Amino acid sequence: MYVVVGSATAAERVKKAAERVVGFPAYVVHTPAAIHHSGCSYSVRLDDRALNEVKTILYDNGISFKGIYIEETEKGERVYHAVS
Repeated sequence: MYVVVGSATAAERVKKAAERVVGFPAYVVHTPAAIHHSGCSYSVRLDDRALNEVKTILYDNGISFKGIYIEETEKGERVYHAVS
């Protein structure tokens, strides 16, 4: 899962909170081109099972985000589905 945010600072906040709450590792990465909206964009990549917890973290901490996407492979290619 990718949580797309607008800054590296927001990405680090999401990463740290997610690791603390969920217990899975999270990684700050540049947003994949397929879901990159405009300007500089960072994402937090983490396990899909953490979707509900991540939404709670974002809303409870007032962190704005551009979208949450699930990555899947279809016919050998990566595709992204928006879940929020």
